[in-house]
Amino acid sequence: MTTGETTLSTETQPMWRLVLGIVDRPTATFKAVLARRQRLAWAVPVLIVLACFVIMTVVSAPYTLQLAREQALRQLDSMPPEQAEAARASVETFTSLPVILATGLGFGTLLFFLGLLAQAALLYFGALVAGGEVNFGQVFTISAWTRLPFALGFLAQAVFVGVSRRMILYPGLATLVATGDFTQDSRNPLVALLGRLDLFWLWHLLLVVAGLAVVARFSRSKSLVLTLVYAAVSLAAITLPSLLFGGAPAG
Repeated sequence: MTTGETTLSTETQPMWRLVLGIVDRPTATFKAVLARRQRLAWAVPVLIVLACFVIMTVVSAPYTLQLAREQALRQLDSMPPEQAEAARASVETFTSLPVILATGLGFGTLLFFLGLLAQAALLYFGALVAGGEVNFGQVFTISAWTRLPFALGFLAQAVFVGVSRRMILYPGLATLVATGDFTQDSRNPLVALLGRLDLFWLWHLLLVVAGLAVVARFSRSKSLVLTLVYAAVSLAAITLPSLLFGGAPAG
């Protein structure tokens, strides 16, 4: 097969085949995605991930609502009676199902795009520093495709919540350091850190390695080093809020 025929075959592959190819042929899939040369090639994985996020959020909404009301009632109980009575109406409004859904979907979507943009920027500038010749648009596209494992993660969470009829309070490895007091644990940087560590995130990192090797023409070892830097920065960003506002972990 000639080079022209190879390029033609990659450009004509249906998107659903490329999506499935992320599982067993990530390198070939990334090459095929870049060969299509479509400005909106990043939109397909983004829409898939967001659709699965919506499913997970809707399934979890009743249990998120229950948790939010429990936390709000604890705060009301700690207030003087007059202040608690004045705040009760506002609490009922902000812990209604429509507000919980709108807040979860809006905030989650915003965080997704910010995270995707930050990932692409970090990998782009990191590749430039490492001597690669990269195009930001291509890095952004590859970054979007590396996030497809999160779609399966959202579906897995939705199935678990739907079957168990309870929220996942401690995702990933967070249960190793959790105390069971959700308010206290939300201020523990270790809970935030370990909560990020799951199979879907590790799969995402493996795809980043493969994607960098394709888009920047790096060796696997150089791609791995840059991916580890990206992972470290990501974990630091996740734990930063609890470090700033939660203080040191109890114990």
